[in-house]
Amino acid sequence: MDFFQTSMSIISGLLTVYYFMVLTSFILSWIRSTSESMMRFKTFIHKFTDPYMKHFRGISWLRFGMMDFSSILGIIVLSFLLFLTRNLAAGLFPTWYALVFWLVIRIWGFMAFLIMIFAILMIFRLITLYTMKDSRPDWIDQFDRFLFPLVSRFLGIFTNKTIAYPVALGIFAVTLIAFRYLAGWGLMELIEYLDERLNELNRLRP
Repeated sequence: MDFFQTSMSIISGLLTVYYFMVLTSFILSWIRSTSESMMRFKTFIHKFTDPYMKHFRGISWLRFGMMDFSSILGIIVLSFLLFLTRNLAAGLFPTWYALVFWLVIRIWGFMAFLIMIFAILMIFRLITLYTMKDSRPDWIDQFDRFLFPLVSRFLGIFTNKTIAYPVALGIFAVTLIAFRYLAGWGLMELIEYLDERLNELNRLRP
């Protein structure tokens, strides 16, 4: 292993540690806790991750109502650097199509994550429709103001008929879950096929 590969291996190791710190910071941002030990831990993690993550926070097109997913872009960029340094440490330089496939897979992973979050929100709201009949907290109204336009626009693509809110939520949730798995399967099959064909072309090239 030459000096360059050794350097890439060290950088890759450091990036791996930092990647998990950033991932931990992202997960902790969704956890609300008044525990003193938890607050100290969050402060410690944020001290290292905030200088990097602040460059991605607040991106408008990654905000969906009350939720902000802009930090995920920072995680994707960091994971790309990890992918690159690990390959270079192994003495391999990724082909242009390997980089494109990696990017497509990560973008789809982000989209699939969002799709499942929305599907879970639909299912959660569907459950609360039947478990909170007698009481209706204020946050439920905020929740509906976020979900109702999404459900209405989606169903409006297929029908102009009025559909009961619980039924609409169920249809949308099932559709999202089906799309997430079918599209994911189709994308992986397509990438595998293209990768094989492009590798064959590379081997045939003089």
